[in-house]
Amino acid sequence: MGEIPWTSHRLMLRLTQIEGLLVNDAPLRVGVGGETPLSSTANLAIVKMRVAGRTLPYIPGSSLKGVLRSACTALAKLKELLVCSGLSGQTCMDYPYLELGNAKLLEYVQRLLSDNRNLEALKIFHEKACLLCKVFGAPSFKGHLDIDDAYPIDEKVQVGIRAGIAIDRRTGAAYPRAYYQVEYVEPGTRFRFRVRATNLPNYALGLIAKALRMIHEGWVRIGGFKSRGFGRVHFEDLVFRSWDAEGKGLVMRAIDAVDEEVDLTGVAKLEDGWIVARGSYAWQALGRLEEVWERAKLG
Repeated sequence: MGEIPWTSHRLMLRLTQIEGLLVNDAPLRVGVGGETPLSSTANLAIVKMRVAGRTLPYIPGSSLKGVLRSACTALAKLKELLVCSGLSGQTCMDYPYLELGNAKLLEYVQRLLSDNRNLEALKIFHEKACLLCKVFGAPSFKGHLDIDDAYPIDEKVQVGIRAGIAIDRRTGAAYPRAYYQVEYVEPGTRFRFRVRATNLPNYALGLIAKALRMIHEGWVRIGGFKSRGFGRVHFEDLVFRSWDAEGKGLVMRAIDAVDEEVDLTGVAKLEDGWIVARGSYAWQALGRLEEVWERAKLG
């Protein structure tokens, strides 16, 4: 069956971490969904959690991961790659393949797993699934990217409430009884941000880096009410770290045949076996990974 692909979780090839602060430049709203909590004075409340005895707004890692996957989907399509939406019922695992006896990929993989043909199941998934399912995960397959919940670093977080009313786009008049109050986090709030990647080749890290840059530059926004100006954020104090099981100094080796090495000499340092770049150098390191993504022939 050949060597084990990077999509396997059985081997530790590489660990990569990108962390720093996420700062909102505009009102930020990540809603609770469902019914509004009784404790909220707004009928459109934001998500909150008890932290060290205080109730604080935060950005769920799942929300950040969804934004990142959406941005990566757009970037992959610019390269004319076939990628799925990742939505329930619309992943690579949900499509039938003629060469698999017209079985859905999920059914075929589960059949192999039930027969203890685990490596064969992994390799079929690696061959058939799109890059985003490999990176972010799919039904019955854990992805290689984890994003922490982002909590404010300051105890005094300002939360505002803005009133609004729904407008009938056809008539231009206000809908009757369509008044609402939306809760949001005031601009300037600093959230701790961290992304961890396991075993990702340099081109996949470059895709993630490019999506993060789009968020940083305001092309991609976070949360709800984006059309009303909400959700613009940027990153500060960025730190890039990468460790390789076959450490080659400041060179990030190629993980597969499509990948290429990335030399971070001049922008990073070795610290306890980790390649580390901080601040503007972290952005330069990510930029070199982005170049690999741009050159990668993945079709």
